[in-house]
Amino acid sequence: MVVAACGGGDFGIEHPGPSRGGAGAAAPTADRPLPPARSYDPPVHFNPDAAAPLPDEASEGAFNLGGDLRKPLPVALVGTVAYIAATDHLLVVETRTGQQLGAPIRPESGSGVAYAPSGWAGDNPAEPPLPAAVDGSGRVYAAFIVDIPGSGTTPGHRSVELVGIEAPGARPVWRATVPLEQWASQTYDAVTAAPVWSDGRTVLVRVSSLGNSPDATTYAIDATSGKIRWKQDDFAARVVAGDTAVGEVPSASFPAKVSGLSLPDGGVRWTNTESAHNVSIFPGGPSLVVAYGQTLGSQNFLSLLDAATGTVKDSGSGSYNGITCQYDGASVTVCHQSSFSRPWAAAFDTTTGDWLWTLPDNDANRVAPTITSAWHGAVYGTTQSGPVILDARTGADRATAPGAAPFIVNGNVGLALDPNESDLWAFPADG
Repeated sequence: MVVAACGGGDFGIEHPGPSRGGAGAAAPTADRPLPPARSYDPPVHFNPDAAAPLPDEASEGAFNLGGDLRKPLPVALVGTVAYIAATDHLLVVETRTGQQLGAPIRPESGSGVAYAPSGWAGDNPAEPPLPAAVDGSGRVYAAFIVDIPGSGTTPGHRSVELVGIEAPGARPVWRATVPLEQWASQTYDAVTAAPVWSDGRTVLVRVSSLGNSPDATTYAIDATSGKIRWKQDDFAARVVAGDTAVGEVPSASFPAKVSGLSLPDGGVRWTNTESAHNVSIFPGGPSLVVAYGQTLGSQNFLSLLDAATGTVKDSGSGSYNGITCQYDGASVTVCHQSSFSRPWAAAFDTTTGDWLWTLPDNDANRVAPTITSAWHGAVYGTTQSGPVILDARTGADRATAPGAAPFIVNGNVGLALDPNESDLWAFPADG
């Protein structure tokens, strides 16, 4: 699944950055293919001298002037290959060289893209289009909103075109076009589609409007036939945990309720009775999700929910601001507050729901880093001293000079901001 990373920022500290003149490895040829990539689980050091720049689409409009991430990056990593989604194409890039693999992948149906790039590259805080890597089947899916022209007495309409790409390559192996609900054709707001999850048999896709209308529909699409298995109107799927899709039920006045749907048939399993403003939902582990928002009484909350039942396992309220949570794919979920206010970070065990550590810790004279990502027991971020890596279970410093603070990371590479360029670069893992 794509990692929706938030946080970041270097607090104005100048750190040595890679040079565009010598970035990346030499371009591969038939006589000189790239050697196997090094892999670390998790990586605790990245090589800035071998970093390669990524295309503008990877980060356009995603960062503010201070280097803080304002919205999820439209990137999925499979090995050393990055899949970068734009509104009307998908780029496949070898991160070790920065080279594109093949031509951009574009939709083949319709007469154009209904969702204009300015809908997310500017100040709109909504999410950009996202690719979704599929566990098991070796595919990455991209979703495009397209306009299907009318013919005779049949009016034109909007559809979503799904494209499956063979990973870690760049060859499309599957396409499906699914007509959308009437609201998607009638709204004057921009419409976006994002793959949320897949098991190789079903692809879960969220279609939602951006702007004044809160419309949303979630589709479960058969990954072989391209037919709709089920759909649920007025539901925006965000996270899958176990066999439950968790998302929000929007309303015209913008307060929303958190709800859980059965993945096999789309049936509603539970819906929270209380509405909330500005709801965000994050993965909390194999069976937990995290809901963050503001009550109708204007009090911020952070709740751990059992995905299957909606039962609140833990809940707190207070001066939270801009909270983002990230599951490390192992046993810990890290929640953190953006650097717009006082940096704060804490982690909980994904099995028990117990909180493991919290920063800042005044007694230990430790500040909270601005978290950028978490993966396999490592938490990546920055302080005024530069990039840092924490141990996910203890919160202790694990590496104080890791070379980069990646927003997206796997065993081979970390995608991080170059402090001198304000662009996204790929830093190969080397330790």
